[in-house]
Amino acid sequence: MPTIRDVAQHAGVSTATASRALSGAGPASANTVEAVRRAAQELGYNVNKAARSLRTQRTDTIGLLIPDVRNPFFSDVAYVIEQSAAAKGYSVITMNADEQPDRQVAALRSLSTQRVDGLIVVPQGGAPVNLPASMPFVLLDRRAANIDGPLVCSDNALGSQQMIGHLLHLGHRDIALITGPQSSSTGRERFTASIEALTAAGCTPRQEWIVEGDFQEDSGHRAATQLLDSPTRPTAIFAGDNLMAVGALTQARERGLKIGRDLAVVAFDDTRWFPLLDPPLTVVAQDIDALGAAAVDAVQAAMSGAEVADVTIPTHLIVRSSCRADHLTPTKEAQ
Repeated sequence: MPTIRDVAQHAGVSTATASRALSGAGPASANTVEAVRRAAQELGYNVNKAARSLRTQRTDTIGLLIPDVRNPFFSDVAYVIEQSAAAKGYSVITMNADEQPDRQVAALRSLSTQRVDGLIVVPQGGAPVNLPASMPFVLLDRRAANIDGPLVCSDNALGSQQMIGHLLHLGHRDIALITGPQSSSTGRERFTASIEALTAAGCTPRQEWIVEGDFQEDSGHRAATQLLDSPTRPTAIFAGDNLMAVGALTQARERGLKIGRDLAVVAFDDTRWFPLLDPPLTVVAQDIDALGAAAVDAVQAAMSGAEVADVTIPTHLIVRSSCRADHLTPTKEAQ
């Protein structure tokens, strides 16, 4: 059976370097890591993680808490995190809290008992995030109400401003918002930036055109029902995430409205099927690959004891056909 010494000799490095490259427990260049892992594979060397865990008190696992596995954004981020972690020699244990504070408490308790080396946590709304005092962690997508920690997130203000600016450019003035929960930092940031952009253009929405959702499809359907039943109907609806956008689209089509002609619908977040809709949906897209990779880098740094700074990833606007406004006359501000 090959040993770590055999792997080191095959890769042309010291035993200590080979051990660091396979464990991720110390500095090693990308070329060295690749050479050592290739040598281990060629020799059929397998790390005895159980024995090493007893020796080092490390499990080489990262805990990941997401709010809703059904949400394409979070399932895609979880996939990127798992791939990025695997490239660094870590396994990922993922748990789903279903946007429920009590599920968050149980999930974090369970991850702690799994003896993970660090945590990547998406907080549930304004619920407290309770972690062991010594647990390295990184917040993803949302801030926590009760603890300060490094945050990896998209630029929610930039994305919201991009979308409102696009709708204004098309001539829309009657713009409704289906916001995320205001207990969530993500929901607050997107809402605040949207209102600021609308106010600056002189078209602050009517109070009845602002409806709070919960980042899930049913709330988008209920919100769109309320908006489309209002005495003065908006010409455009900006949904604060992809699932609420799906709910709004469903309600609009149940009424026989043609998206892009009778009503513009746009969303924060893209999905693989939004380009396939008729018409395709205009969105603010988040850089999921960058978010996932940055979260893994940040938690790895936290596990090594390094000080970790916040990371904010830019968004980008993808213009499709769901908010054509041929029947509108662009305003002077939008021209």
